Order: sequence, then C-alpha cells, then structure tokens
Amino acid sequence: MGTRRRGTALLCAVVVMSGVAGCGGSDGKSGGGEPSGAATVSNAQRMSASLKLLKDYRSLGLKGEFRGDMIRKVDLHADRQGNCVGTYAESDSTTKVVITGGRGWLAYDDRGLESIRSFAQSYMPDKVAAVEEAVKKARGKYVEYPVHDVLQFPGVNLCALDRAFAGVPGKVGSAERGNPRTEVGERLVSLTHAFEDGEVVVHVPEKGEPVPRGVEFEIDDNPVLLELDDYDEPVNVKPPGPADIVQEKEVRGLDLSLG
Repeated sequence: MGTRRRGTALLCAVVVMSGVAGCGGSDGKSGGGEPSGAATVSNAQRMSASLKLLKDYRSLGLKGEFRGDMIRKVDLHADRQGNCVGTYAESDSTTKVVITGGRGWLAYDDRGLESIRSFAQSYMPDKVAAVEEAVKKARGKYVEYPVHDVLQFPGVNLCALDRAFAGVPGKVGSAERGNPRTEVGERLVSLTHAFEDGEVVVHVPEKGEPVPRGVEFEIDDNPVLLELDDYDEPVNVKPPGPADIVQEKEVRGLDLSLG
C-alpha cells in the first residue's frame, strides 16, 4: 500500500475552523502531556478532523474484513468517480473485482467455482446441469454485471465510497481514546464514538495529523474493519478485453439463489 502524505498543518487548519483558538498537544484526559499554545485539541476534535479527512479523500486503499453472513477479506482501491480494482476473498476462494466506466466485472477462481458446483451437487441436484454449464463458461473469464448489481455484493459494496461511508458521521461531539500501540513502526491510538445508530472507531497516529490509518464501522448491521492507505492516489483500472468477458445472463447458473 502506498504513500502517506499531507502535512500536520491541515489538522491545525481544521481545528481553527472548528472554533479552537490554537493548535496544541493532547488533552489531560488522553494523557498526551502538557498543551502548547492557546488551546488543546480534544479527543472529539481530533476524531472529527480524522473523519473529515476520511470523507474528503478522492480515493482510498481499503484492506480488511467485511463481516456479513461470512467473513470476506477485501483488498480494494477505489475512487469517487466509480473506479475500483482489487479482490475479495471468502473461505478459500478469491474473486477479482474490476469496476470502471459504469460497468463491473468479477473473475471467480477455480476454488470458488468448484464450491458452487459442490453445493449444487449436495443440496440442489435439479440445478447441477445449469451450474455445470455456467462454471464451464465462467472459468478463466470475467463475468460482466450491471454496475448497480456488482455493487450489491458484500465486500464489493465498499467500492462505492460515498455510499459505504454514508453512515459514518463527519463530526463528533465526544470520543474515547484507547491506549497507544505500535503497528508497522508507527504509534497509533484508537478514537471511538458511540451514537444512536452504532459505533465508529478511527485509528490515528498518536501525535501529529490524525490521518485515518484504519476505521471500524457498520454497513447494514455488518461490521467492517479496514486499514486505509493510498490516500488520493489515482485508481488506474484496465477493463478486461472482449475475449475475456462473459455476460451475466450466460452464467445465471452460478447464482443458486435464483428460482
């Protein structure tokens, strides 16, 4: 994952715009030492500044877990122009994700396809023939879906950044600070805010600008735990070539939820 940029001056600017007279250290409750300057940055102000950064990034790298009916591990790069590329994994299979230009493609690996086949053989014998045909057509190909449909897949829905983070507040009035810890050579703390619809946690550097290194929240009651990086980095997406694409309607047998 990539670069970590933007200066600490941005935090001061955010705090000043929030009505704080100066830009200093941590408050007494957070144990961060004596304040410097005319005012102290509270946990809530620091978390609000981190959430503002999160909401303002034009693109992000997202790596972590989407915990729905099963745990799906995601490794995605997405921007707010509808481009997304990466993978999501469930059980022992990994699916490639490509979204750009209002179209979306998923490439299922052999383990994923065999899992669908095995399920049909065990529980839906009347669908085995359709599944066998769909598996044959999808193997080694990208299945093209309407972009609206592909963004409904758990884990892939994180590609729509605005929608994914819609339930995360942009500003908080209170925050609880966790104990510092070291991750990849950097001292981080967690800032947690509980609100009516749930709880959000951001993980930020112990000192300096509160760049969100990670975030925990929920989408439709499903916990999401993400590491963040590649802030504002371009998301370069190359669509699969026509010879590598099969249309969704040709592999409907892969969707065992259809009647």
